[in-house]
Amino acid sequence: MKKLAKPIALAILIISFLWVFMVYVLNYKVVTTSSAAIPFSAHETLEKNIAYDLSQKPKNIILFIADGMGFTHLTLAMHTEQSKEAALIWQKFNTQGWHDARSFYGPLTDSGASATAMATGEPTLNGVIGLDYKGNILSNIMEFASKQEYATGIVTDSYIWDATPAAFTSHTASRKNAKDILTQIASSKLDLIFGELEDLGEDEVPDKDETLNILRERFYVIEDSLNIREINTANRPIAALFSEDQIQDLDSSPNLKEMTAEALTILTKKETPFLLLVESEEIDTASHKNDSERVLKGLRTIEETLTLLLDFSSKNEETLLVFTSDHETGGLAVVSKHDDYPDMQLIWSTTEHSTAVVPILSYGPGAEHFSELHRNWQIGNLLKDLISKKE
Repeated sequence: MKKLAKPIALAILIISFLWVFMVYVLNYKVVTTSSAAIPFSAHETLEKNIAYDLSQKPKNIILFIADGMGFTHLTLAMHTEQSKEAALIWQKFNTQGWHDARSFYGPLTDSGASATAMATGEPTLNGVIGLDYKGNILSNIMEFASKQEYATGIVTDSYIWDATPAAFTSHTASRKNAKDILTQIASSKLDLIFGELEDLGEDEVPDKDETLNILRERFYVIEDSLNIREINTANRPIAALFSEDQIQDLDSSPNLKEMTAEALTILTKKETPFLLLVESEEIDTASHKNDSERVLKGLRTIEETLTLLLDFSSKNEETLLVFTSDHETGGLAVVSKHDDYPDMQLIWSTTEHSTAVVPILSYGPGAEHFSELHRNWQIGNLLKDLISKKE
């Protein structure tokens, strides 16, 4: 044992010397993982009463929410869209910024909390729809716009009572309260709603007959197609409803671009200001599954729909387009190894939401207000301020 003691002691001494040399002389960084809590700033630390020059207001507002899309998804879109012949669709926006999509209690959010903040101008709890963190009802921008005699509409490639569209129509303690949300959609002032029906008859979701009967209290219901003849002859608000997963990518019939184009046609015929929410759920769904191919298809659908909307805003000259996300999903990274260049690989760090900040891009009158950094509830306040109030 005594013979072994000296070599062991010497080895320990050498290892200790090398450790000190690497850390303090070479400034070698030792990377470790830790579950220790990292403090974050609460929402109250950001001033809520920010002054904007709102003398020039848009006539119409289109809010496009790409559910689950973060900056890395945007990076992927830009790399796969790039062409020498044409500018990227993402370069055509007047302003570029980012927004902090946190919930009331911290950086991690869900679609219910983040969409409610953007719809109402107030932060709230995860899972909550249209209520503040104490359970009080919050007025949303669709309700606000309707009082100002705006036409209003929602287009989504998800189901119509999903958290994002629900936050712009409803007030309920849980995003799972499908019947409550459907009933409030039917009692809203919406002029149109396009989207899917999902999980009919399961859990809190009414069966198909009950769902359609609820919606018919307000809407002329069209099923499984954008029937232009029916739309043109209907003398009531329109609900175009589609089967579960019928709307996904550009090969779908209809697809998000086609539904958005028809919504613009309906709303512009009214010859009043309008507020339109367009939601793409595909990035969130694909990222939860770490489905890279579906992400790429979803990005192409978003790009095609944005091309339509930017063209509309450019020609109309009175329409503000705001593009953003409610949160990032998947913790996505895009990498390219020198040996594989220019091929790229997608690396996922989670199947859940991350706490990353997300893009916000805008075009048209009032776009300058959405540059730089915002919290999600600031977007809601800005949109309310930009809706022209009647004198």
